[in-house]
Amino acid sequence: MNKIISKNNKISNGTRRSIIFSLLIIFGLLVSTKIVFAFSFFPQFAGRIVYSPAIEIASYQMMGFQCAVPGTTFSIYPIGSRAGTPTSYLVPSGIYSKTRNAIRISQLIMGKYSFKTPIVCTSATIPPVIVTVPLDTVTMFGNSR
Repeated sequence: MNKIISKNNKISNGTRRSIIFSLLIIFGLLVSTKIVFAFSFFPQFAGRIVYSPAIEIASYQMMGFQCAVPGTTFSIYPIGSRAGTPTSYLVPSGIYSKTRNAIRISQLIMGKYSFKTPIVCTSATIPPVIVTVPLDTVTMFGNSR
């Protein structure tokens, strides 16, 4: 056991300091170029926009419901999933594309989302029927032209 410890002692203090200093410089460069922050606590999404407004919202509106949407909704086919499984998102008012492109069908899109926002849809019947549609809320995104 003493031999294992003595092997590690062959590295001089100057070499250890230079290794640590080099790692700190590399970490600093990654942070300054924002590469480290690509790994975030928020889930990420990427895909092709296939519906705008989102499928759930559009289906209720076709049935005569009025939906109070605080922004823009869209549905995508996520990259790597079957074409028949769209996922819907809400982009709140005040969140804009990092690429400054408006959301349109057939664009590629990627971004981050957080909590679900409930969208309330109300029917025009008496008594009114109220339906809540939860959609993932986009916090940051970029889309193609």
